[in-house]
Amino acid sequence: MSNDKPAFDPTPRAALGKASDAVLHPTMPRDHEDRAPLSTGATSDALLGPKRDKLVELNIEVPKSIRKALKSEADKRGLSVDQLITMLARNYLGR
Repeated sequence: MSNDKPAFDPTPRAALGKASDAVLHPTMPRDHEDRAPLSTGATSDALLGPKRDKLVELNIEVPKSIRKALKSEADKRGLSVDQLITMLARNYLGR
């Protein structure tokens, strides 16, 4: 066995970068769209999941064509229209 130390390489190495999914806990399902990423980054969030928001009623008027498109997309995904709109808004807002 040789006690020789490896030669020092002075060339700089690339800096570490943060992954795009760094806010998600590794045990959380990746393909589940209804689950929000961890908002606070606390350990309790990783163990218990994010706190559930209280559901409130929101009344809006949309064109009939948009309502029909939302209904068909919700049916395709196996969701209610309310669940689909909530998921789309959450994804749009990044929450």
